[in-house]
Amino acid sequence: MTASVPDDEDVQQPEKSTIKAVIFDMDGTLLDTEALSCRSVIESFAILDMKIPEEHLATLKEGGMLLPWELKRQILGLRGWDWVPIVLQYAQTKWDVEMELDWTNGWENVIRYTEKDTHSEERENIVKSFMEAWEIRLNELCSEVEACAGAPELVEALQAAKIPLAIATSSRMVSVDQKKVKHEKMFQAFQEIVTGDDVKRGKPAPDIYIEAAKRLGVRPSECLVFEDALNGAHSGHRAGCHVIAVPDNRMKEDMCRFLPCSDEVLEENLWQFSGSQWGIDVDMSELYLSTLKIK
Repeated sequence: MTASVPDDEDVQQPEKSTIKAVIFDMDGTLLDTEALSCRSVIESFAILDMKIPEEHLATLKEGGMLLPWELKRQILGLRGWDWVPIVLQYAQTKWDVEMELDWTNGWENVIRYTEKDTHSEERENIVKSFMEAWEIRLNELCSEVEACAGAPELVEALQAAKIPLAIATSSRMVSVDQKKVKHEKMFQAFQEIVTGDDVKRGKPAPDIYIEAAKRLGVRPSECLVFEDALNGAHSGHRAGCHVIAVPDNRMKEDMCRFLPCSDEVLEENLWQFSGSQWGIDVDMSELYLSTLKIK
């Protein structure tokens, strides 16, 4: 059993001070991979011969092959070992997908961190197979993935300001390597990339942001984190970092859920960020206006 993650109200947050490093989440924050990730999840069922009944598949296609928000909101920011059981549970109960094992009893809490059940090895194999199928399909789609609005410009501006940069992503490094192909210039600005493979516990546990700060040689309290997912914002907050949330557009109704774990919430995109209160000489609104003049 692992130690429990403290509630956000139990975390001692530092006073606002000059930031010495910036850490970015990747998917949905730097790269607009979320729609492709949803499609890859849905298509992984067919790859593994777990058929989604046609009536449910037709609904998903009508919705642009996006996962229902009630499911997506649960898995944003999680590692595969944590989100796959949630997806399998949802597919079994909501999409009537036939499976040999029952996934309706909270197996996301069993697979990696708690006492094993009688089918633990079989479950781990299923989760691993689903992760691999999803990753292969996502990698096929992600070679042409676009950057999130303002991401390359913000990274470039922070680099010019000589702010050390890192990425803390739940993705595996093999996936990072595939996704960054079209964005080598942006990724070259990062001194460190910490992946889900590098830590014992994934987001919302604080491990990945603590490790990223350590690799940059600064304290978490001296780091500013950019996150699009609630689990990721909790992770940065629990690590003792300052957090700027840039939520998915579909989270408009959930914006208030970011407030306890974020110093600031950008309702639109990274173009809204100003570094003045953090001692960072970067104003994205001014930079945006300059790009319009160039055009």
